Amino acid sequence: MRGLLLTLLLAMTAPAHAAWLHLCPQAGAPAPQQPYADTAGADGAPLRWFADSQAERPGCRSLALPAGARVETLFPLAPAEEPERTILLHGRVREGRFAVSEHVLPSTRQGTPKPGPMPLRENLLERMQARAFGVEERVRVRLEGGRLTVGCGAGTRPAGVLLSGPWFLPRARLRLAASYSGGAGFTLQAADAAQTERETALTLGQLPARMSASTEPFMFALPKALDPASWRHFVLQCPAQAASVTIASLALEPDPVADRKPAARSTWVWKAADWREHGPRLLDWAAAHEVRDLFITVPFKNDAVREPAALAAFIRAAGKRGIRVLSVDGDPHMVLPEQQPALARLAHAYAAYNASVEPAARLGGLQFDVEPYLLPEYGSGRIDWDARYLAMARTLRTAAGSLRLELVVPFWWDARTALLDGLAPLVDALAVMDYRTDPAQVTAFALPFLDWGVRHRKQVRIALEAGEIAPETQRRYVRAEAGEAAQLLRLKLDGEQVLVLLREPVPTGPQAEPAHAGVFRLQSSREIDGSATTFHKDKPALLRLLPGLESDFSAWDEAFGGIALHEFH
Repeated sequence: MRGLLLTLLLAMTAPAHAAWLHLCPQAGAPAPQQPYADTAGADGAPLRWFADSQAERPGCRSLALPAGARVETLFPLAPAEEPERTILLHGRVREGRFAVSEHVLPSTRQGTPKPGPMPLRENLLERMQARAFGVEERVRVRLEGGRLTVGCGAGTRPAGVLLSGPWFLPRARLRLAASYSGGAGFTLQAADAAQTERETALTLGQLPARMSASTEPFMFALPKALDPASWRHFVLQCPAQAASVTIASLALEPDPVADRKPAARSTWVWKAADWREHGPRLLDWAAAHEVRDLFITVPFKNDAVREPAALAAFIRAAGKRGIRVLSVDGDPHMVLPEQQPALARLAHAYAAYNASVEPAARLGGLQFDVEPYLLPEYGSGRIDWDARYLAMARTLRTAAGSLRLELVVPFWWDARTALLDGLAPLVDALAVMDYRTDPAQVTAFALPFLDWGVRHRKQVRIALEAGEIAPETQRRYVRAEAGEAAQLLRLKLDGEQVLVLLREPVPTGPQAEPAHAGVFRLQSSREIDGSATTFHKDKPALLRLLPGLESDFSAWDEAFGGIALHEFH
C-alpha cells in the first residue's frame, strides 16, 4: 500500500520518509496522540487516521508521506466528497494545531437552481421575468433594474403581462405590496399550477389610478384558494381602454393578525444552580423580558430526577407567573446506536417524574439539543447519520409517551426534506438555531421551517444567539499547479479519504496528479468574528429586532412557536 504514494506528484528526494499515514481499527490503534482523526468504515466500524514515524503498524493500512512533511492536522472526508479547485476550512488553533470545525467544498458546476421560498420585503421585480400575452399584440413591456413599465393599447381580448420567478410562495398569510404610478383599470392576479393548466388566474384586485409611486404601497391580500407550493406567476391584466403603468416595486409581506397574542419567548438555563438556588431571581428576569418558556437542566441520579421536590416547587412557582418549564438535554453522542438504551431511560425518568406529581408541578415538555455534526467522525465514512438521528427521535418518542417532545436543529438542515418529514410524526416541535444577526438572513433561514410547521401542523421556534462566539480562522486552499509547493494533501486508502494539513509547504514534482490524491496550496487565511452570528456585543439590537420578527412570523398562524434566545440570560 505504501507504493501508492510513489506516484504522487510530490518529489521524493530522500531514500527514507520522515512520516507515515496509517488507517487502523480504533480498537487496535495506539493511544490517541496528535495528529489523529476518527472516522468509520463501510460497515460502520470505528477507524482512526494518525501519522507517525513508523513505516508499518500491525492490522493497519499505511502510506508514506512526502519527504520533509510535518503533519499539523488530519481531517476525514466522506468517501463521496470530491473537492474541485478550492477547499475552505474553518477552525481555530488549539494546542499548536489547526482544529477544523467546518469544511466547505465550493462547486463551479452549474445545475438547475432549485426553487426556494419567495423572499419577504424584497423587490421581486429584480429577479422576475416578464412576458407579454394576448392575441391582439397590444402590450408593450419593459423590465429593467427592478422597474416594470407596461403600456396597453385598446382592445377587447385578454392581454397583459405574466411575471414569474424562481420561487414558490411561503405557507403564510401574505399580501403583495405594489408601489406604482398610473395603473387605471389594471388588474393584478395570481396563478398556481391548477390555474395555469386551465389558463385562468385568481384575482387579487384592481390597481387604483395613482399619480406617484412614492406614496404608501397598495396592498393586495393573496387569495386563500391559491396553492402556495405550486405558484407559477402573477398576472397584470390590461384594461379594455388604452392605459399604462409603471411599477417601481412589487414585494411580498406577511399579513399578521393584529390582535393575536404574541407567541411565547423562550430561553435556555444551562446551569441547574440558576433555578435551584436562584429561582425567584430567574423568574423575575424572565417576566421582565417577556420570556414564558424556560428550558432547564435537570440533575439526575440512578436514572431518576435527583431532587424532585425542588423541581416541583420551581415549576409551581413559575406556573403562578405564567411561565412554563421544560427540560433540556443535549449531547451529540445521544445519536449513537449504543446510547439508545440510556437515552430511553432518561426519557422514562422524566415521564415517571411527571406521573408522580400533580399537574401544576409537571414539566411542560422535553427538549433535546443533539448535534451529531459535533462528533469528530460525523460526515466521514459511510454512516447514514440522518437515519441515526431519526432512530434517536423514535427512541425518545416511544420513551416519552404523551410528553411534549421538541428537538433542536440547525438552520442548514432546511434542505434535508426526508429527515424533516421523517421527524414530523415523532416530534411536537422544532427549535431552529437560526444564528444570524442580519434580519433578512434570519427571515430567509426561518421560512422553510415555518412552512414545514404549517404543512405538518407542528410548532417551530426560531432561535437567536446572544452568547459569546470566539473568532475563527478561514483557510482557503486551492489546487496546486505543477511545480508549486503543497500544504494540504487529499489522500485515499481503500475508499476512505482524509485531508492532511502540513505545517510547512513541501515541494511538488512535475508528474500528473493521480486519481487517489490531490495536492493543494494555501492561498489565503482570514479571521472571521462572530458579529454575523451572535448579538453578544449588542443585545439591545436583539431586543429591538424581536417585535418585528414576532409580528412577521405570526403570519404562519399556529406553526410559529416563538423566538428562543440562547445565552441571553
